[in-house]
Amino acid sequence: MLRKSFEKFLFCAMIVVMKVEIVRMRRKTMVLKVEDSKHAVLKVPTNISDRKISEFLESKKNWLDKVQKRLSSDDNFAQGFDFWRFIYLNGEKFADVHDFCLDFDGQSKEKQLRTIKKCYLSYFSKLEELTGQIALKTGLKFKEIKPVESVRVWGSFNSKGIMKLNWKLLILPERLAVYVICHELCHSLHMNHKPQFWADLGKICPNFKTLKKELSHYGFVLKNWLNMI
Repeated sequence: MLRKSFEKFLFCAMIVVMKVEIVRMRRKTMVLKVEDSKHAVLKVPTNISDRKISEFLESKKNWLDKVQKRLSSDDNFAQGFDFWRFIYLNGEKFADVHDFCLDFDGQSKEKQLRTIKKCYLSYFSKLEELTGQIALKTGLKFKEIKPVESVRVWGSFNSKGIMKLNWKLLILPERLAVYVICHELCHSLHMNHKPQFWADLGKICPNFKTLKKELSHYGFVLKNWLNMI
């Protein structure tokens, strides 16, 4: 694949500048993807002119500005969490890591990370109990729950009835963990995301759209865990 890239700066209405990396490649259309609050990637056809690229970026300026504001807000929200020092449960500080490990400061970063994860996994039974309660209330079935760590998804459900829940759900407010669990339990009825899936999810979790949007603000817990701790 022929590929050539360079950087272009796009000045939005905000004080912060978003840097847009332009990648020329064999494709027919332009596609713009925001990576974070300061960086976006624009993939363009190999022979497209700089003028058309500038016009396209200008047409997306307001949209980029809105996205950047939202991501910057999420970045500020993320700064309120200190995963090196505190264990968080249900969206709030639960305990100091030193309460679980007296020699925490004397450990290597790798061992500290294992200690922190071990702390969270010791509370995974809370998610198991919550899942059992929701399953009992809704009548939806599952066979087994397994804790997992992922930077992509909060949970999954397979055709064998095995539900995998990201242990990082423990960090979130319980209402968001409930949404994720309801979502995965609905896969016991539909192994897809077709309209009927969302209709059935709405029956057991009427405000799922609001919760889904709120969950997106915790993407830093899901994706940037290693960078943050």
